[in-house]
Amino acid sequence: MLATAKATVLHVNDTPASLYLGTFSLRQAGYHVLEAVTGEEALGVAFASRPDVIVLDVKLPDMSGYEVCRLLKEDPRTCEIAIIHTSATFITAEKKVAGLRAGADVYLTQPFDPEELIATVNSVLRLRRVEREALANAARLEEADRKKDEFLAMLAHELRNPLAAISLAVQMLGQKDSNGLSEADTHRRDIIERQVKHLRHLVDDLLDVSRITRGKYSLRRGRLDLNTVLQHSLAAARPVMEERGLLLRESLPTEPCWVDGDRTRLEQVFINLLDNAAKYSPAGSTVTVSAHGSDDSRVRVSVQDTGIGLLPEDQERIFELFAQLDAGLARSRGGLGIGLTLVRNLVEEHGGHVEAFSEGPGRGSTFTVTLSLLTDDVRPEAPLERIEPSRGEWRILLVDDNPDAREGLCEMLQMWGHTVAVAADGAEALRMATPGTYDVIILDIGLPGLDGFQVARELRGRMVSDAHIIALTGYGTPEDRARSEDAGFDLHLVKPVELVEISRVLAQLEPVKRGTRHRPRLKSA
Repeated sequence: MLATAKATVLHVNDTPASLYLGTFSLRQAGYHVLEAVTGEEALGVAFASRPDVIVLDVKLPDMSGYEVCRLLKEDPRTCEIAIIHTSATFITAEKKVAGLRAGADVYLTQPFDPEELIATVNSVLRLRRVEREALANAARLEEADRKKDEFLAMLAHELRNPLAAISLAVQMLGQKDSNGLSEADTHRRDIIERQVKHLRHLVDDLLDVSRITRGKYSLRRGRLDLNTVLQHSLAAARPVMEERGLLLRESLPTEPCWVDGDRTRLEQVFINLLDNAAKYSPAGSTVTVSAHGSDDSRVRVSVQDTGIGLLPEDQERIFELFAQLDAGLARSRGGLGIGLTLVRNLVEEHGGHVEAFSEGPGRGSTFTVTLSLLTDDVRPEAPLERIEPSRGEWRILLVDDNPDAREGLCEMLQMWGHTVAVAADGAEALRMATPGTYDVIILDIGLPGLDGFQVARELRGRMVSDAHIIALTGYGTPEDRARSEDAGFDLHLVKPVELVEISRVLAQLEPVKRGTRHRPRLKSA
């Protein structure tokens, strides 16, 4: 609360007796009091002195107190000052409403007791203090939220860079299976590959939970067959299930289940549910995925396990952020406690809902997702095709400050028959990338010195428009993707990326006519 001795009150009244009595009472209470007898004078004093409170009579000789209040509230210099309207005559309810709408905080009708005036001034000062503290807290929280987002983005970048190098090396070993990897080495490689995917999943969840819970993520919706989504999710979860000694069963409709949704996010929903089932199920248990229509317009997908089950009080709490069961089995499986929070938010963004059910500890659990079906007749989407790399087509400049990632991807691109040059930073890339030298520039964003955004803008500004520029980076937020497009990138790929995805991108490129600034945009990845 503003201390009385430090608070300044502007008292505005053209009646000498009222002005004297009000000012005397306020000064006796310890306030610093300024005076004015006209509206014009009141405005001048308010603009010059910025009082904490204005006690403003509504009837003044040159203009009404309502007009003075309106002018003060419209001016950014004085809009935060608290205003108490006073009147010596009867004021209708309509007049009071007009004054309050103009920005006044309260009305007092004269004659009023000095203690009433002092109590009212104290009250509005107290409210102003609370408002200022709330605004300051909101600003601090917003700043903390911004710093958290920056930290998570940097953390993701720093984690994805080494993951990219490890993932690339493992995938390259997979390419060489036929050249002599032993069965034991193949098993070890598979373990590394699964754990890299798990780490990548954790990094993505960290970023997603921050964006989705605050509504900062937009779905890329389209018509899709939910059966296809479930098949992809099952394929992704099956190696983990087998590793943990679990039996995975499925019961899916034979007919397509057409929904309006984001394929990637719906796959994330069901992969998280399957991962959750695996985490809470001991070896030898069964996990069953089933889907069926609840009526003509909705489909229900259930993920049922025969694991440790849930207490009644946990069946809702389990969807809260960072919620984890205390059971030893769950703790041994690890996790961040954010997967089910993402599930609930993503399902609700799709207009559906998710619920958990268990008959109790040791009786297993069932998580059921309900989504709306499309009623329109639509054609099934064309099946995804594996695109083999085109060999010997492109001259590529690869720019990455991580030597392991740079050397690994360079080797793979050369194995595919491309001509590859490498650069370790933005300045070196700009020296090498003269017009007509390269068909494709694969460019990291988090480079030392000049970052990838600056390099891309410089390349486009130099009329190096006869090359496709592809971002390959650990930064993957929607804001990062938008900045990439603004800087002139044709595509934004997030590390660690599958080799088949790089292969697909290079295979779909088309030569760009020399000197043109119009380049075909690739599909977002």
